[in-house]
Amino acid sequence: MSKKHPTQEQMMEALTKPGPQLNSQRVNEAAPPSQEFGMQVKLHQLRPYDRNPRTLRNPRYDEIKASIREVGLKQAPPVTQRPGDDKYMISDGGNTRLQILNELYEETGEDRFNTIWVIYRPWVSEAHVLAGHLSENETRGELTWIEKALGIEQLKHTLEEEAGETLSQRALARQARELGFAVDVSHISRMLYTVEHIWPSLPLTLESGLGRPQIKKIIAYREACLRIWKHIDERPEEEFGPAFHEVLSQFDHEEQTELPWSIVEDRLLGMLEDHSTDIHLHPIDNALKQILTYRQRRWPITDDCQDIWLPLDAEIQRARDPENAPPLWPAEPETGNRQPPRTTPRTDDQAPLGDNAGEQVSLETDPESSDAPASNPSTEPPAVGNDQVSALQEQVRALEAQLAARTEEESVAPTTLEADTAPSPTAPTTERDDTASTETLDGLLDDRRDALTLSEVEEPEGHRRLRDMLTREHGEAPNDFDDNVLRAIPLMSNGPMHPITDLWYVEPQYREPRELRIQISQFAQALARWAGFNLPGDSYNPVQPTYEEGLGYTLEPLSEEHSQSQRAQRVWQLLAGLLGEEELNPAYPMELSVLGALISGTDDDERLPDEVLVRLFRLIRLIRLLKDALAEEDAS
Repeated sequence: MSKKHPTQEQMMEALTKPGPQLNSQRVNEAAPPSQEFGMQVKLHQLRPYDRNPRTLRNPRYDEIKASIREVGLKQAPPVTQRPGDDKYMISDGGNTRLQILNELYEETGEDRFNTIWVIYRPWVSEAHVLAGHLSENETRGELTWIEKALGIEQLKHTLEEEAGETLSQRALARQARELGFAVDVSHISRMLYTVEHIWPSLPLTLESGLGRPQIKKIIAYREACLRIWKHIDERPEEEFGPAFHEVLSQFDHEEQTELPWSIVEDRLLGMLEDHSTDIHLHPIDNALKQILTYRQRRWPITDDCQDIWLPLDAEIQRARDPENAPPLWPAEPETGNRQPPRTTPRTDDQAPLGDNAGEQVSLETDPESSDAPASNPSTEPPAVGNDQVSALQEQVRALEAQLAARTEEESVAPTTLEADTAPSPTAPTTERDDTASTETLDGLLDDRRDALTLSEVEEPEGHRRLRDMLTREHGEAPNDFDDNVLRAIPLMSNGPMHPITDLWYVEPQYREPRELRIQISQFAQALARWAGFNLPGDSYNPVQPTYEEGLGYTLEPLSEEHSQSQRAQRVWQLLAGLLGEEELNPAYPMELSVLGALISGTDDDERLPDEVLVRLFRLIRLIRLLKDALAEEDAS
């Protein structure tokens, strides 16, 4: 049976019948690629990164432009694409090159500047792109401090928006490192501090390239002034920020990369003095300088630091309660040439010459007038008669005659006393002998003092007097280097920590366990810094201070980099040995030659310098003293 064919009308009806309806949304363009690959694009398809941390012109702009003009673009810039954007965007640095390509294409019209190769990278997040730009510019070292600071602040806000929570500085550093931008926590702290407190006051100076050393100094001064402001406690803390801004903004100028610090310090001291009532400038100045010194030496600053707060507290009490204000310094003994009053009666040879030798000559006309009270100077003196005047004149003439006769007798023959004490022309005088002995002793003292001085300690007079006062309050005599130079174990050495004026003596105010731990930790860290670890700015410090327990410090293993240094191993092992045998690292040298190489070795690179050796001796003394103090506490 043959198959029935459709008619022409049926075929036309089938062909004109609408097809199945499209249920999905129409796609006008393809989705962004999900993998990294290279491709060619036109300049009109690219846009710069709109949140680029670089806000100032690249200092190498002209150099880069000349290079691209000659040889073209050597390195393909990385690009990405935001969701929903129709153009590609610079991803990890390359905004300067894109700007140069646009300029060159406008100037020349050459297609080699218009069509370029790029590396496409899939979109991840805003924080990822921002971290990429920061990392690229940090690698090239082209960003100013304020540009990096603003970029860090922007990255922090972006990460917090994505996470929905506030990030600590350590969390920010960790997440930035995960995004490929490694930055130290201390840098983050200073950068955020700069944006919050310094950027509003010094925008022109920061844009001119004010660097990290100056920023650290500004932060130190601001924090020191804030501590003094809160310690005086006359104005609310909220008023400090505007007052500091008013002073600092006076020094904001273009093309300035360093502040005039002597003037800045004077203005800040004036600010503190103006915002306190009747408090003199000198105690404020002393507190400011002491706080800056403590910060520089990394000493802990507490309310118990008497060399900072004692003079200021005394001045505050004087201003607020003058009647009960304590003396700032102990009374100084009188050192003038004032003669003590005479307590012995005159001898006969000291009495006035006359018939009545040994009796005091009185000019009073009335013998009973000596018992009368002294007359008022404002009253008129009593009248003196002619007879009385004549009698007085006769007495004066008699005394003059006797004095002339006595002088004539002495000119003929010297007295026995004068003959005995007359110097012999052949023998040296006693005075000359005393002078020679004094000069010899002074020379001996100077020679010994010079031999025991590694570096002169220049201690302010006020600080020395305060230290001596505290020592006297503890019932001991102050320790003086010059006085002890012939009878103690002094050795003067200045340095970036407690100056040393005696290897053995420890002042009583520093003998408490906590004070001893503070000093021990500082000396231990000084040894570590000489060995190359625990340096300022290091993210990992093997020597950790402990002020409340132990011997003042604990040890963590050296990093892989530092463990390659023989010097670092020996010093670490030495510090571990001072803590106890169980702290030693068997992987480091353990023989006694470790100590010998450090103390008496012949290699200058491995042997401790004198300045460091002195601090090692002092460290040992302090540890022994701390152990004795802890043993006494346990026994009690």
